[in-house]
Amino acid sequence: MGEGKRVVETEVRVRYAETDAQGVVYYANYFVWFEVARMSYLRAIGYDYATLERDGLGFVIAEASCRYQAPAHFDEELVVRTSVGEIRNRSFAFEYEVYNKGSGQLLATGSTVQVFIDEGGKPREIPPKLRAILEGPAL
Repeated sequence: MGEGKRVVETEVRVRYAETDAQGVVYYANYFVWFEVARMSYLRAIGYDYATLERDGLGFVIAEASCRYQAPAHFDEELVVRTSVGEIRNRSFAFEYEVYNKGSGQLLATGSTVQVFIDEGGKPREIPPKLRAILEGPAL
C-alpha cells in the first residue's frame, strides 16, 4: 500500500465454514472479508454506510478482483489492510491486502470499485464531504 495513504486494519479469524475439504479457505470468502474491511474503513473515517443511506445514497460494486498468494486455513487470524485507490467523479477503488497475523505472510491482494448511486439507482457524484475525507491525509 502506498506511502502516505490512510490504512485501516481489520482482523478476522478463519471460520471452519469458510474452508473447503482440504482445510483451505474457499476463494470467494476473501470477497466477504473485503466487505467486512470496507465497512470497517468507512466507520473509521466517520462515514459509515448507514450515514450514506440517511443521505439518500449508496454504492454498488462495479468491479472486484483478488490475487491469491498463499492459502489461509481454519482458525488462523488474519489482518485485512484497506486503503483508498483511484478516486473518480462517481466511483473510487478500495485496495486490500490480506496477511496472516501470526507469520506476517501476504496471502492475497485485491480491489473493489464502488459506484455511487442515488435512491433511484442512478449513478451520481461522490458527496463532497466524503470525497474530502477519502482524499485526505493518512490518519
